[in-house]
Amino acid sequence: MNKKFVLVLCILAIVSLASNTLALGVTPGRTSLDYSPGQEKDITFTIINSEHKEMTLEVSVQGDMNSSIILESTSIKMESSDEEKKMHAKLIMPNNLSPGKHNANIVIAQKPEKKEGSGQAIIGAVLAVTTQVSIYVPYPGKYLEGEIKVSGTEKNKRFAITLLSLGTEDIGKVGAAIHVYDSSGKEVKILNTNEISLRSSETREIYTDWDVDAPDGRYKAKAVLNYDGQEMSLEKDFEIGEFLLDLQQIFVKDFKLGGIAKFDMLVKNKWNEPITNAYAEMRVYDEQMQEIVDMKSATYNIPAGEQTTMNYYWDTKDVKQGLYNSNVILYYNGKKTQQDLKLDVGQDKIDVIGLGYVISSENSSSGGNKGLVTILIVVIVFLLLVNLAWFFVFRKKKMKEHNKS
Repeated sequence: MNKKFVLVLCILAIVSLASNTLALGVTPGRTSLDYSPGQEKDITFTIINSEHKEMTLEVSVQGDMNSSIILESTSIKMESSDEEKKMHAKLIMPNNLSPGKHNANIVIAQKPEKKEGSGQAIIGAVLAVTTQVSIYVPYPGKYLEGEIKVSGTEKNKRFAITLLSLGTEDIGKVGAAIHVYDSSGKEVKILNTNEISLRSSETREIYTDWDVDAPDGRYKAKAVLNYDGQEMSLEKDFEIGEFLLDLQQIFVKDFKLGGIAKFDMLVKNKWNEPITNAYAEMRVYDEQMQEIVDMKSATYNIPAGEQTTMNYYWDTKDVKQGLYNSNVILYYNGKKTQQDLKLDVGQDKIDVIGLGYVISSENSSSGGNKGLVTILIVVIVFLLLVNLAWFFVFRKKKMKEHNKS
């Protein structure tokens, strides 16, 4: 089959599915009920036909309480004039349900249409929506469930624990000690949350903040909760900062044009785990952006939080003095980072310039760059003042025209 034809069919199927999804809806999405063994509950939900399509719908029940729900009807005919239809179901709560959450899903699905005269169903995407019925069966006594969420920046982290009291008894006091461990399993911090009380079936949150005083890397938060003399533990993996091998300096010592230039590149592992088999590649281009050399370093193993100097070499035979475009790419742990640079090649030195400023240069000064920054600031301020002046002139002119009228 032609590939373009197959692609067109796929696109049409996706568009069809998207439009059908918009055509059918159900509300509410969930009905939550308190548990009362043997009690009957009426469940009402509304099927929405937002695009006024004519269709036949099949209704079924799935889940661990499917035998406890009796549907008003298992088939519904929606006319094009029907914007919505209310449906009813009866839930007979089972006896002896185990503690915890129990669900049943009422599924409303479009019945496949049949080709006229063929008796065969049209093959297509099955359109269905679901409304869920949930019952929480309380645990005897005091029972707590929770989840840790870690948010914030690399400078400050917030540990928030969402707590749900699922026991038959209220909880008088609950708090947590959060132990933070690095990737080697070493404990680096202990933090204490606030303390709260919880009524049965109530949801609340406890939290604590951390002014981060640890290096970037992978960490684990283990929360030990104490509630009225009982304990439970929760864990959450999180990261501080970004997995990064940071390029800090590049410089060339004892250089003579025509000889071999040795580049010393200082990099730092900012992660709290070792980086293995890292290496650097530098490419140099002429004015027409044609590559003239591709240099690679050896591979290095860099301990966590440590600096390493990588070396690579450039034979400058037949190289002329001048400014060359270049870039450095660091390869490490399946990742790569790139820094665009310029090399100012002189008779007895190479200055390494990065994005308009000198990263590192033997016996060089950054005074010229400070002057450039100053000029840019002056130009920006001047443009702002000119714009403000035009604004006031235009405003004054408008006021005069308004007064004349």
